[in-house]
Amino acid sequence: MNALQEHISHPDRSFRVLRLEQEAFRGGRHRHRQLELTWIQRGSGLRFVGDSVQAYAPGDMVLLGPHLPHAWVSGASASEGSGSNGAPHAATVLQFPPDLLQSAAAPELAPLRTLELRARRGLRVDDPDAHQALRQRLEALPGDAGLAGLAALLGLLDLLVKHAAGMVPLASPGTARQGAATADGDRRVARVIDWVQQHLAEDLTVQAAARLVHVSPAAFSRFFRRELGKSFTQYVNDLRCSEACLRLRHSDKPVAAIAHDCGFATLSHFNRQFKLRLGCAPRDVRRRA
Repeated sequence: MNALQEHISHPDRSFRVLRLEQEAFRGGRHRHRQLELTWIQRGSGLRFVGDSVQAYAPGDMVLLGPHLPHAWVSGASASEGSGSNGAPHAATVLQFPPDLLQSAAAPELAPLRTLELRARRGLRVDDPDAHQALRQRLEALPGDAGLAGLAALLGLLDLLVKHAAGMVPLASPGTARQGAATADGDRRVARVIDWVQQHLAEDLTVQAAARLVHVSPAAFSRFFRRELGKSFTQYVNDLRCSEACLRLRHSDKPVAAIAHDCGFATLSHFNRQFKLRLGCAPRDVRRRA
């Protein structure tokens, strides 16, 4: 899951709208200079934003700031990568450059610049009214160029500002303060995250992760915290709890068995880590599914 630097070009328009339908979302972790608003219409899996990893479901809507690593990865447990009732996974993605928010000749854009700073951590739209209003705008947003399209975009951005209080940060504060990414750092992070996902049920140690990227345990711990803003153990538990959340929603397997499959040695430790991150017990997630 390499955080590739993606170069997006649309010289004849100030934004682009992507209507995606795929059997499953399997894109790698990547980053780009454009801001991005992503709305998941069908499908479920794990959402990676900076140092955050959480389960996502239909309706998930997130605003991403520039250069923020991200990926949506469909869960195999969700009908083997298909969306609701076996339909393809679907998403609408809006991308626009930060330059659009920075015109000194338009003081009305000042609130957008504040929003862009917050979006550097990723913002999940939680407020139902905001979600409905933004969804309607995204559905109607034209993908073609022209002043009408630009006016529609500004109307959507105005909604984002008005509903800013209803958006919840995803990544830790350190994510927004991190320096420029390096290709070597991205490659090492990619190897570690892929390895963690593939061996989630096993005993994952700092020593083993350090061997994977050919550094000492102490150097690895410093590197990982610098790149992702949290310790290796914290990140592993984040990923395990998010994967467990996904499995709780899409299977009737016993909670204890899911905890074991996600790498927790005891049910009590799983319950404690899960509630710490999601604010509820695993059984509550299953009841609401």
